Amino acid sequence: MSVKQWSANRAMWGQNFRQIGWIAIIHWLLWLVAIVLPMALAYSQYEPKVGNIPQWDSVYDISNEMEALCAWLVPILAAAGVLRYMHEKRSADFIHSLPILRTELLAGQMLLGWLFLAVPLVLTALIAMGCLRGLDLPWPIGAGDVGRWLGETLVVETVIFALGVMVGVLVGQSIVHIVLTNIALFFPTGIMVLLFSNMPLWLYGFPDGYYLSEKLMDWALPIRYAMLTDQAMSAGEIGMLLLLSLLFFSLSIWLYERRPTEAAGQALAFTVLRPLFVYGVAFCMCLTGGFYFGQVGDGWGWTIFGYVAFSFVGYVIAQMVVMKTWRVFHKWKGYVAFAAAMTVLFLAVRLDPIGYVSRVPELADIEKVYFGQSVMNWQSPNMMEREFEAFDQFLHTKDNIKAVRALHAQLVHDQPIPSRFGNIQPIVIGYVLKDGTRLIRRYQVPIEAYMPYFQRIMGSKEYKQQYYLLLRPGYSPIRQVTIRNVETGRPVVVLADPKEIESFLEAIKQDLWQKPVESLLGGQVWNGEIEFLQSDGDQFSLPIDQYSSHVRNWLEDRRLWEKIQK
Repeated sequence: MSVKQWSANRAMWGQNFRQIGWIAIIHWLLWLVAIVLPMALAYSQYEPKVGNIPQWDSVYDISNEMEALCAWLVPILAAAGVLRYMHEKRSADFIHSLPILRTELLAGQMLLGWLFLAVPLVLTALIAMGCLRGLDLPWPIGAGDVGRWLGETLVVETVIFALGVMVGVLVGQSIVHIVLTNIALFFPTGIMVLLFSNMPLWLYGFPDGYYLSEKLMDWALPIRYAMLTDQAMSAGEIGMLLLLSLLFFSLSIWLYERRPTEAAGQALAFTVLRPLFVYGVAFCMCLTGGFYFGQVGDGWGWTIFGYVAFSFVGYVIAQMVVMKTWRVFHKWKGYVAFAAAMTVLFLAVRLDPIGYVSRVPELADIEKVYFGQSVMNWQSPNMMEREFEAFDQFLHTKDNIKAVRALHAQLVHDQPIPSRFGNIQPIVIGYVLKDGTRLIRRYQVPIEAYMPYFQRIMGSKEYKQQYYLLLRPGYSPIRQVTIRNVETGRPVVVLADPKEIESFLEAIKQDLWQKPVESLLGGQVWNGEIEFLQSDGDQFSLPIDQYSSHVRNWLEDRRLWEKIQK
């Protein structure tokens, strides 16, 4: 590097410290408020005899929401600060006239911005370690926890800063820079949510909830950071994020070398990105409108209105941003082309050329079936064993497999569209095939029209035995039964004698075996509540309803029924 280049770089750094050095100070103060200040306040209020100490298991527990906001927003602000010179016409012309290579210029700005993030984090970590050591409070947090927080936070802030730098090179205005960086952070999660939420409108039976799992939220880095209190980053995840940061920094330099100087003041620096931005905004707005009106509207008319109206608004707004004027309606041909493309796309999905909607496995290929209301237990079947009333369950008997498959085939044939105000039951049907593959569908089913199918499945011995804990073998013994008044919630009958409990359980088991399917679908009138305390300390409850004839007779024989009704 020549003397002139070194002098120019030093001048740039000095100018940056004077103009945007406050970002580092704000960053440090925010972390002190988020972590160190709560420690000091806890120490000032601590009384050893009382033991009034916050139950913090990690640094992330101290002020999780504020920590997440700080790790999310400050790196974006730092990226906007160090790249502000290329978003203003006069400063861009002046800086680019200096004897500094663009690669060196941007690398210096990136290093300075990263130091604005790293130095305050290191200082905060040192002060936090000093507080933990000097205050001598009975916290499980140690130096290792602070080190983990420092490492993970620095990685997250580095990735967000690197993304912000890359976006900053692509745009020509600071406001657009900040907005698009935030959009880019949540775009992977957002676009997947929009796509999966719209698929049930076009593919009958598509189980959107199966794909919209919690893991999808990990794709949004600020949300993933907020979840670090429960799930630490693995070495592989940290390595992937660091590689992603390196990729963003490298792309930023490559793009910056090709960025036109006159792009300052434009919404997007590269002309090739402008149609991509316009049609991308229109597509996302199209999905948003279709999903919204598909949920609140009644029929395809409202859904199509949502697609058209929202996509048009998105297209117009995006054109205004790119052209920096409201006079964009002469661009109507572009929207017509977009609408035609979307029509072809939606029709292609709706026609279902791969036979997704009509696929029903052959009976000989099915090992077991899943019948329930939630996709969560399909993904985590071990959860079903802990439920005291298990609507979601796997069925193995040949009769139940036939019954579930028959219901599935009938739904595929009918494709009913139940009224939003009708009596409907959400059901999830899943298959585990003998070759190890799986198939899952979700439907909204009108109860009355398909009651024979519900009765055949839910009225079976296998289903009821798995539905009710008391009908399953091997549950923990019941050591106390409490019957509460349904109106007041007060306990009016308590059974503790083992013989009485055994006799009462026999009566309630007879009612459970005989309960009609209508009661499992919500057709109950509660006359009381029975609370069971197991020997292992677990509790669960069952209602006394109009179908509890044996329980009522048992209580009437002992003159206890009147107490429940009072």
